[in-house]
Amino acid sequence: MIKVFKTGRHAHRTPLSYPDLAPLFADCIQLVDTPAEADLYMFAHSMDFETAPRALVEDWRQRRRPVAILSEEPFWDTIWGQRPLQRQIRQETPFGALPVFQLNHCTTEIYHFEHIPYYLLTEHRFAQVYAPLFQRNAQLRASEWRAVFANCPSDLTFMFERRPERYHNVEWAEADLIGLCAWRTDLAEACTWPGVARLGQSWQGGQTRFELDDWHGDKLRQLDQNTRQMGALENTHHPDYITEKIFDAFAIGAQPVYFASAAHRIHSMGLPTESWVNLHGQTPDEAAETLNATTQDDTFIDALHDAQSALANLFGDPSFAAIERTRLRSAVLKTLEEVLDSHQ
Repeated sequence: MIKVFKTGRHAHRTPLSYPDLAPLFADCIQLVDTPAEADLYMFAHSMDFETAPRALVEDWRQRRRPVAILSEEPFWDTIWGQRPLQRQIRQETPFGALPVFQLNHCTTEIYHFEHIPYYLLTEHRFAQVYAPLFQRNAQLRASEWRAVFANCPSDLTFMFERRPERYHNVEWAEADLIGLCAWRTDLAEACTWPGVARLGQSWQGGQTRFELDDWHGDKLRQLDQNTRQMGALENTHHPDYITEKIFDAFAIGAQPVYFASAAHRIHSMGLPTESWVNLHGQTPDEAAETLNATTQDDTFIDALHDAQSALANLFGDPSFAAIERTRLRSAVLKTLEEVLDSHQ
């Protein structure tokens, strides 16, 4: 049993933090209430070292137990951490520096999924919502898809945070790691033709998604069969980093707009390339021209049917999630054991 003391404002965002993942670790990892009880101290975000408890630093000085950042978010690792490829780093706290093991998409196999990307495992609701939508979509005939697209009020919809700041343009080519926040903001602003919607608090004002009881369900209900294309662009490009965005686009019956290198794992998920638009390697202006010229033709509709069938199978068959959860458990446990062993 590995005893872990978890701390920080972002501590609810690790594989050990989600109630729906907790049963995976019940027999091998115990979350403890004080640093003095821990085999390992855990943070989720480099920013959280700014408020590290004095008791943790003092206990580390006495017992020298390993400190880790277990990060599920490349956006944090790149923009705040700024050293995403380094397995071992030093982090400053108000009470002195600590040596830290950085466990993220670039330094571990935790997020290297087989069937279902990590983020979609964190809450059962993703599969519960997706399964009936993909089953519905897979049953639509080509003529019905044409009718859906003919009746959509929007041609293209973007729903993500507006982040135009240039510091988001970071890249570590050796890890295929690219910051996309400013790029996708520039793209949304370059799509100036009628029928383009830019949704969300950072574009329109009003509530943030964090103020909604069910932001994901609200998004799907609001956009279902409402737009021909959907911006599904991640905040960061990494081969193993796939969130709900591209699946949301397929679920609402839209043509997903994505950004994926040849090594990106989206290519391994059985989704025909003709069923979504890949803007990798394009400038925002070039990407805008690509989207303006894209139509939902017969080739796309045939590919969309195949993609919807593949997704209906993936989220309708619970064995895929079971396999993936077993893999995740093993990868997390193996990684933490490596940290403990290397610290002996």
